[in-house]
Amino acid sequence: MDENIREEERHEHRRDEDCFLCNHHVMRHLITALLVFLGAFCAFYAVSDWHFKRLYDPVYQIRKMDHMMMNQERNMERAFKKHMKKDFMMEKKVGEITHMEKTPDAYKIIIDLKPFDNDEKNVEVKANGDTLSINAAGVRNGRKGEAIYKFMQNYSFDDNVKLSEMTKEKVGDALVITIPADND
Repeated sequence: MDENIREEERHEHRRDEDCFLCNHHVMRHLITALLVFLGAFCAFYAVSDWHFKRLYDPVYQIRKMDHMMMNQERNMERAFKKHMKKDFMMEKKVGEITHMEKTPDAYKIIIDLKPFDNDEKNVEVKANGDTLSINAAGVRNGRKGEAIYKFMQNYSFDDNVKLSEMTKEKVGDALVITIPADND
C-alpha cells in the first residue's frame, strides 16, 4: 500500500512538472484573457445576428410600417381637428366683428371697432370694381403679452350697387358703411 501512495505522489509531482501553464503565469493570464475575449465576441455575434435577422424579417417590417402609418394618421387627424377648430373660431369672430344688412335702397355693413382700439383709422375700406375690401388691425393685450389682431374681409356686389357713393360713419363702438343700391 505504501508503494501505491508513493506511486501517486510521483505521478502528481510529475504532472506539475509537465504542465506548461503552471510554470508560466503570464501565459496563463494571456490565454485566459484571450478565451474570455473570444467568448464575449461569440456572444455579441450571436445577439447581433438575431437582431439583424429580426430587423430584415418582412413580417416585422410590415408591423413596423403599420405602426408608423397609424401614428401618422393620428397626427394628421389631430392637425385636421385643430385646423377645423381654428377655422370655426375665426368664422365665429368674423361674425362678431362684421354684420351685413340689406335694406330696400342700400347695403349696410356694420364693423365692431372694439377689437381695433375703437379707432376708425385702424379700419381701411377700399372699393375696387364690384368688390369692397375691408382691412383692419389692432393691438390686443392678453395673458401671453401683446398680439397684433388683423382682419380682412371682401364683399362682392352686383352691378346695381354704387360703391363710389358709399359713406362711412362712426356710431358708438361701430363703424357703419352704407352702400346705395338701385331698386330693379
